[in-house]
Order: sequence, then structure tokens, then C-alpha cells
Amino acid sequence: MKAKVKGSRVEREVKKAFETAGFEAVRSAGSLGKGDLHVSGIGFVQVKARKRFHIYSLFEGADVLVIKADRKEPLVVIPLSRFLEVCRGR
Repeated sequence: MKAKVKGSRVEREVKKAFETAGFEAVRSAGSLGKGDLHVSGIGFVQVKARKRFHIYSLFEGADVLVIKADRKEPLVVIPLSRFLEVCRGR
């Protein structure tokens, strides 16, 4: 149950960050299979909270990280604060 509480807390924090940036955000009950949040103008957002993510070590001072698995579309990974700046046109 501790992981569920942590996940819910982080979802609320991310939702608040989007709302503070001027987006309408709704937590998805049961995740609806698509994401934890639905953010207007963006779509479904999946939120994961773990003690450690290997992905942080891949940044190595970069502002943006692009990752790609075999036969999958590349993904862009950026800090949430930077993403919100980009969305606001800064």
C-alpha cells in the first residue's frame, strides 16, 4: 500500500504543476489504461514514481534526452519544469 500512496502523492504533485502552468488536468480514475492524468492540449500523461530510475544517468548534463527501443518510436525525455516552459513558449 505504501507504493500506491506514494504514486497518488506524486500524481497530485504533477497535476498541480500542470495546473499552475495554466493547463486543465484531471486525474484518471483507475488510469483508464492510457495514463494517470489527462491534460488539456497535451493528452494522457503517465506518472511513475520509483526510488531510482536509470534514465537520470543518461542525461549527463544534457537538457533533453531522446531514447529509442528497437522497433519503437523515439521518446523525448525532459524535466517537467523545462517541458512547461516550452509549452508556455519560453
